[in-house]
Amino acid sequence: MQAVQCDDFLNYRFFSALELGPDGTSAVFCLSQAVKDTNGYDSGLWQYSWDSKKIAPIAGTESVRSFCYLNSDRILFPVIRDSRDRDYIGQGGYLTVFEEQNLKTQVRKEAFRVPLKGAAARPVRPGLLLLSCVRDNARPDIEAMPEEERSAALAKWREEEDFEVCDELPFLSDGRGFINKKRHALYLYDTEKELLSELTERDFETSFSAISPDGRYIAFSGVQYNRYYVRPHGIYLYDTESGTTRTLLTPGSYQIMGLDFLGDELVVAAFPWNGEGPFPNHNLYTLPLAGGAMRLRHTHSREDFGSKTCSDCRYGPGTTFQVSGGCLYYITTCDTAAYLNRWSPGRQPERLNEESFLPDSLTVKNGIILATGAAGGLQELFAIDSGGAHCLSRVNTEALEDRAVSRPHKYQFRDSDGFLISGFVIEPVGYDPAKTYPGILEIHGGPRAAFTAGFFHEMQYLAGKGYFVFFCNPRGSAGNGEAFADIRACRGTADYMDVMEWTDFVLNQYPAIDPERLGVMGGSYGGYLTNWCITHTRRFHAAVSMRSISNITGDYGATDYGVWGTPGVYGGTPWSHEERLRAQSPYTYAMNVTTPTLFLHSFEDFRCTLSGAMQMYAALQIKGVPTRMCLFRHSSHELSRSGAPRSRIRRLKELSEWMDRYLMEK
Repeated sequence: MQAVQCDDFLNYRFFSALELGPDGTSAVFCLSQAVKDTNGYDSGLWQYSWDSKKIAPIAGTESVRSFCYLNSDRILFPVIRDSRDRDYIGQGGYLTVFEEQNLKTQVRKEAFRVPLKGAAARPVRPGLLLLSCVRDNARPDIEAMPEEERSAALAKWREEEDFEVCDELPFLSDGRGFINKKRHALYLYDTEKELLSELTERDFETSFSAISPDGRYIAFSGVQYNRYYVRPHGIYLYDTESGTTRTLLTPGSYQIMGLDFLGDELVVAAFPWNGEGPFPNHNLYTLPLAGGAMRLRHTHSREDFGSKTCSDCRYGPGTTFQVSGGCLYYITTCDTAAYLNRWSPGRQPERLNEESFLPDSLTVKNGIILATGAAGGLQELFAIDSGGAHCLSRVNTEALEDRAVSRPHKYQFRDSDGFLISGFVIEPVGYDPAKTYPGILEIHGGPRAAFTAGFFHEMQYLAGKGYFVFFCNPRGSAGNGEAFADIRACRGTADYMDVMEWTDFVLNQYPAIDPERLGVMGGSYGGYLTNWCITHTRRFHAAVSMRSISNITGDYGATDYGVWGTPGVYGGTPWSHEERLRAQSPYTYAMNVTTPTLFLHSFEDFRCTLSGAMQMYAALQIKGVPTRMCLFRHSSHELSRSGAPRSRIRRLKELSEWMDRYLMEK
């Protein structure tokens, strides 16, 4: 069998947007695949039928990535087919065209068009749809102008493309770019009257929304602002019969991460806001529709709310929080696993899968539970019942059937402070204990995330090249409780100690790893800790620092999380605690570095600013340490997971060639 190759991810297919039909007899989802020639991703809708027990593509939905069921036989989706519509959008015009397709007859027709940019739809009740899109409040309402005036107005608006004017905070967001005056907005569309109306206020930023089973109410969370955004959102209830909106929760008290209708209440994933940054765990609350206070119903004492598992083999959105049949179904992360849970008031959450299955998204109807996820390999479609997870598809079987995949081996040890640390070792393909091999310590981002035994393309590629790859969940990681995760204001201490002791543990377990040929690499927070490693130890002989943080003071205000995240995560601001921030900044210790280091970063990374790589790179050049920097245009913080295929290939080649240069025996 052949080792996993750098560009093998071009053969992988990724699931997203999974949804069961109203009667539960079929499900529709999106499949996407990276394409090197176009440097993008091909997508289309597929259907699973319980009758045939097969999946099949839905004709005519090539390039479609989102949809909704109108009833058990019909779906609605946005698509642009007409070249004139495409030209209008290319000129800066706002237009979304929705088509309706019968799943049985495959008959397709245009349903309606709205003057919105990139809108998605959900049914509220027959004849009424909830639309969501991003609205630019700085842009004139060109679509409301007489047709003869639009071309000139669009041309004038395009003159603004070379400028970014900011008068709000935040003013940028990773993956979206500059967001000044832009809002996630909700609209209602009456299909009979062909009437589009705004549901949210012009300055309102929507975070989550849900529709009551009878279609009468729409609940949504968010906050209205015109200068300074605040993270604790309010919750609101819109009555489709009266056309009125009531405030159920005033902004300022809770950070919201999900909501849905559960009887005469909302079930809400939330955490009391204390101003200490974006990384608290979220618990389950209920909020009466008639009015009243938030009531805490379940605390996640060890598990983290949501799927916080690390992977480079996912693409596209999916549902992780849904009510059906009087129960809430949602995903949590615990240690090195992710679980699909079922919960109802007065009961403890019930886990519905074993650790061997890693769910990414879910959909539930009439007692039927489907999930996308992986069970040791790449993503597939699964049914969940009392017997666990059962695979329903085989779309990725061929991608790995002739590849030598090295299974991760799980280990646990207690660090010097008594905390139980979990980690994995991937042995090199063809491993022979009588030989010696180089080893690479991988560090995950977050830090409130978790490595698992799931398939990780980057790691398998390195194992195929002859490396031991070892990785753990140090303190700061998800899935082991608040005390374990709390490294606020002391980064580079307990977390650094844990990865160093993990390295010692692995070397003791595997004498075949040559301690003189060790490398370290990581991205985002993992890049931060990589920078910390090379400034505080000489045990590593090569390093790759990706989308990293190096100068915390310099990041403040220059990233999409810095203003809100820095005070809680690092314990202050550049004005209140400059020395504390400097003490936690790898850049402060850059003159200690002797490790040859490669820096990889994206130009449009607004999560961890590009200066994090540039400053460290410059310092190493000044000191005379071997270093290299590769920067990626038209890429964001998500380069390694959803970036342009050719850039993903180049990234893997850069990091592997750097490690080969310094760690492989000549």
